[in-house]
Amino acid sequence: MTIERHENSAVLFADISGSTKLYVALGDDKAREIVARTLDLWSALTVDGGGNVIQLRGDGMLCMFPTINAALHAAVSMRNLPYEEPLSMHAGLHVGGVLRETEQLYGDVVNVAARMADIAKKFEIVMTAAAQAQLTEPARWRNLRLIRKVPVKGKTEPMDIYLLANDKQALTDYRPPLQTKTFVARLALRYGAGEWHVDPQASACLIGRDDDCRLKVDHRLVSRRHASVECVAGKFFLQDHSTNGTYIDDGQGGAPVLVQRELYQLKGTGVISLGIEPRENPDHLIRFVLGL
Repeated sequence: MTIERHENSAVLFADISGSTKLYVALGDDKAREIVARTLDLWSALTVDGGGNVIQLRGDGMLCMFPTINAALHAAVSMRNLPYEEPLSMHAGLHVGGVLRETEQLYGDVVNVAARMADIAKKFEIVMTAAAQAQLTEPARWRNLRLIRKVPVKGKTEPMDIYLLANDKQALTDYRPPLQTKTFVARLALRYGAGEWHVDPQASACLIGRDDDCRLKVDHRLVSRRHASVECVAGKFFLQDHSTNGTYIDDGQGGAPVLVQRELYQLKGTGVISLGIEPRENPDHLIRFVLGL
């Protein structure tokens, strides 16, 4: 597949918060409908703003824009939508060079944008100093607040960031922690006698029949580039790209989940079966284990 190189793009991560409580309060069907409708609105705002939706990731969205102005306008429009309690949103922005391959986006810029989203709290938008420097409407964003020397996971030195707070809330003084958290989660994928690891610093692990797949599974029901697993904002997601779908059994006693052309968050331990239910595929199961 063709890899596109974009020398200077704005990357936006936006996440919905509070969906777990919503599912408990309203039930699966109603809550899923509300979350899906919210993501549809975000997608429309992205396209209207000249951006591209790269992936829908669980309760969040990864998208890219030609300029930071367009990305920030879209993020603010997303924030200003009405949200049903207890839902809210937060977002992170960064700019720079990225690599794009169909529904994947690679590069340090993507990772840093995800870290900015991690820092943002309820209805906050956080961007790097590099992103703020490219804004061509500084007067419009006078309420952007500079916070210096913030520890950022994966970076050896603290970063200066800019916070666009929720206008309806009073600002809270920020005090950087004396020590950055040092734990790093990683996911182990075990197939046959081999073991592959996915962590925040690694690129997506591509799984399929092609020789260029990092984890190769040779089976007649497996697509050439069947699925990929990657870490985003400290969470691990499987993205299915296949014809027959991917079955995931998380070991909780329920029926395996069929994932088709969508994202699924991997938690704890379980098995992945490509193109066929796990019970009918004992020789080609991929076991995943999430740990520190």
